[in-house]
Amino acid sequence: MSDFLPDRVWLKIEYCCSKIEQGKLLSDHYFLSLRTHKKILMEQSVMQLSIEDLLSFNMNFKSYQDKLIIVELEGRNHRNPGFKDGVSIRLDAFSIFLVRQGKVEITIDDYTYYLSDNLLLDIMDMHSVKDIRISPDFKGYHLIIDRNVFAEIMLNSRRMPAAYIASLHSRPIQHLNEDDAILLENCLHRIVRNIDRTDHAWQRDIILNELRGFLLEMNNIVYQANRHKVTPNPPAKDVLLFLFIQLLNKHCRMEHTVSFYAGELCITPEYLSRIMKNFSGKTVNQWISEALMREAEILLRNPDLSIQQVADLLNFSDQSSFGKFFKKHRGISPTIFKQQYQ
Repeated sequence: MSDFLPDRVWLKIEYCCSKIEQGKLLSDHYFLSLRTHKKILMEQSVMQLSIEDLLSFNMNFKSYQDKLIIVELEGRNHRNPGFKDGVSIRLDAFSIFLVRQGKVEITIDDYTYYLSDNLLLDIMDMHSVKDIRISPDFKGYHLIIDRNVFAEIMLNSRRMPAAYIASLHSRPIQHLNEDDAILLENCLHRIVRNIDRTDHAWQRDIILNELRGFLLEMNNIVYQANRHKVTPNPPAKDVLLFLFIQLLNKHCRMEHTVSFYAGELCITPEYLSRIMKNFSGKTVNQWISEALMREAEILLRNPDLSIQQVADLLNFSDQSSFGKFFKKHRGISPTIFKQQYQ
């Protein structure tokens, strides 16, 4: 029970991804349907959107079967899709921004970045994003990949080690040199051209091959830039790390125990704890606490939520227990923290 068989690890990824899907907080609600879902939205300061939601907006995009989307962003033609300022968005898909020129202000996990030319934002689904503002001369691309399409590609590819995926959680932004930026942009242009080739008998295969090429080039750029910062792990442990990170970001609001995540991964709590400690120097409980604190701070910034409501949304037994947890990790009470943002 304490080990994964190498020839079954990707089947385990598909299984766990299906279970992760069942735990999403909100899948098909967005602000255009605010009147219908007002009560639900008032309780959520982080909204999870599906690809279908995004396609309902008037954007300049190319789509392949609504599973692979490339949005071309230009400052002079940019329009706000209608999201309310201050509300964080999590896209229920893998999401990558390529910034070619101009400036962008973007808040990721409640930290605001001021960015300019040639950047890669590997947001994926673990980050919350809000208040994107771009300059008139901005030019960039937003690549959106359905989970199942992504899994299919990675089944036949050497994947980025989970250690690097974990590092992206705290460093989602990668600076690019001009050659690398042009390389990635050309990859996207090839995908767009093949999306238009609807009469090609092997269109799907060509598109997925081009997408695989983009992801491999992107992974190589990130790998070369960060290889000295992170120690890779053996493949079987790599998969466990990847799955744990995905599970944690989906379930941290409701599940606070090591045994839950170990159970979802079909391993013992001791084995999971040993792997995470060796990988990061932090215990599983520390990973859970950090994820929970991140969610707590996002919720406490919402003026429409009381501290009791935040405690309920984070599955604490009562407000007192939440207050003790928050003060232990933040050094101040939830009340004082909330007052700082009012």
